[in-house]
Amino acid sequence: MIKAIIFDLDGTLVQTEIVKAHSYAKAIASLSNNEVTENEVIQNFKNYVGLSRIEVAKNLVNDYWRQLRSLSDSGDVVSNLLIEKRLAIYNTMLEDPTVLPKYCCTMTMGFLRTVKQDNFLTGLATMSHCAQVEKVLAITNIRDQFKYVITRDEIDKAKPNPEIYIRMKNKLNVDVDDCIVIEDSPAGIKAALSAKMNVFAITNSITRESVHKSKLLDERFIIDNPAELKSRVYEFINTRNP
Repeated sequence: MIKAIIFDLDGTLVQTEIVKAHSYAKAIASLSNNEVTENEVIQNFKNYVGLSRIEVAKNLVNDYWRQLRSLSDSGDVVSNLLIEKRLAIYNTMLEDPTVLPKYCCTMTMGFLRTVKQDNFLTGLATMSHCAQVEKVLAITNIRDQFKYVITRDEIDKAKPNPEIYIRMKNKLNVDVDDCIVIEDSPAGIKAALSAKMNVFAITNSITRESVHKSKLLDERFIIDNPAELKSRVYEFINTRNP
């Protein structure tokens, strides 16, 4: 019986992945003295959606090591420089009150409010760090829609490891088969499937291609049109909840 709906944040409820992509792109363009173009990084960022901040930075530094190696002989040092610069850019973008509202996923947020009203338990399981998460939740005014929020700061292993979903299941005090996870990226889907949970993927412009190519989910559990989210998930719920 379905009792809980667990949401990812970035790319699922808010298109912060797009904002993050631009922040990484601006940071790498600056650090490479524009040897790497912003558009190149934005396209490449699609390969790393859903991974932790450290993993994204290490992958991007490895991809552009030829253009960045003058900064240091150590890849870890360059990764830390990238994270520091990218966070400064990202936080500046979030401080602009006109930015984030443009990227709200209105259909998914509407679905969140619906399941909350229908007395399903709700949780947020995100690879973003607490400071950024709280800022996004405050700006979008959805913090009170979740019974629990778990961020990257509270876990040891990032998605695609299932730790964050297992922890959320324990907090909500439900069985894994009682949960539906709403994700948008292959890393998040893998994490939820590894936790033995039911998963729906709602794709976006950054993750659509990779989600379909991953073959992690049957097509009936992949939603490309956000307007179909509520009907598709409730149809599944009705087959599980007599």
